Amino acid sequence: MHKYSKIHHVNDVTNIYFSTVIPQILHRYFHLPGKFVRNFTTRIVKRDGSEGEMDWLILVEPDGHRLFEKILINVEFQSSRVTKEKIKIISEYRDYAKTYYGLPVLSVIIITDGYESSELEYSRVESDIIKPIYIHMDFEEIIEKLNNLEEKIINQEQLSEDDGLDMVFLSMFAPKKEEKWITEKILHLFNMDNSLKKPFRGYVGYGISLMVKKYFNSTSKAEELLKMLEEKVNDSKLRIVAEFEEEYARQVFERKLAEKEKAISEMDSALHNIEKENIFLKAKLKENGISY
Repeated sequence: MHKYSKIHHVNDVTNIYFSTVIPQILHRYFHLPGKFVRNFTTRIVKRDGSEGEMDWLILVEPDGHRLFEKILINVEFQSSRVTKEKIKIISEYRDYAKTYYGLPVLSVIIITDGYESSELEYSRVESDIIKPIYIHMDFEEIIEKLNNLEEKIINQEQLSEDDGLDMVFLSMFAPKKEEKWITEKILHLFNMDNSLKKPFRGYVGYGISLMVKKYFNSTSKAEELLKMLEEKVNDSKLRIVAEFEEEYARQVFERKLAEKEKAISEMDSALHNIEKENIFLKAKLKENGISY
């Protein structure tokens, strides 16, 4: 089996991976409004000239049911409590996308932990209040979905694409102290199922492998579970996950490095301006007979 290093941003990698390879299926899985059209670029330039990046930005068309005009949906994936500062950042994403593309923007937060203590809105001024839509999953819902999966697989029923994604997201949304047994159970159910077809089956397998790495790290148990998964998912495909994570980590590092270099450049420029001002002031003092 291909051994890959510890993944430091598992939820980010998993969500970005799925929003890249199966965005239309992911849109439907989270019950987002409208008919999916396509992904939009996520990089933005803020008012102060700094750069930011949304997790997922999609264009959707009216569905005649929940949505009656073309809009953009900005989805942010959150693994911890959402603060007012985070919603403020999301409001900046909204303003940018709305101005740049000329379309209304729906803000959505998919949160795996900390929903109960999260801020629900941010008021910039009294007439401009942003209230993101929250998507989360409580433990009772997780257990209900898990039991539903088990029943279908035992009865050899055809699993839907939503059932397949449940195999990944039930692990991701699992509360602490429950996450390991849920992940292990899902992996066994995945191995029992023969109804999911390629390439979608492979996508689900990749997601499960990431959840195993997240909760079991580089332990012998992780190797044991991934070996079981390898029997069902081609090893060369599992390698794609490692390469995707490495590329993601590289992009994050390069972006942070660029931000630091920009900050250093701005500081150098400020220091240079201060030095020029000091020289000018010294010259003025000298003109007025004041030695320095």
